[in-house]
Amino acid sequence: MTTARTARFRGRSPPDRDSEWTVSTINRQMNSDGGVGVCAVTDETISLSQPHFHVTLRRESEHRFRSDEHDQLVISEAALDELDEWLESKD
Repeated sequence: MTTARTARFRGRSPPDRDSEWTVSTINRQMNSDGGVGVCAVTDETISLSQPHFHVTLRRESEHRFRSDEHDQLVISEAALDELDEWLESKD
């Protein structure tokens, strides 16, 4: 499921970022040490000890000897359909 979602959205830019930031991967996560995060789609606080997703964003460096920048968004498992709509909304 997440492999297909990654393939479908790889290279797209989230609507809250400029076009230099693109989706690299979407992975299901669950942290045994807990903590909380804020869902990038719904703005709800979620427990990271529950299943959730990380969307890894990548921005290529303009400089040859600098590595690319990466950022991760936390997405609630309940917000997967909204994630699809959110990533498609920039078309």
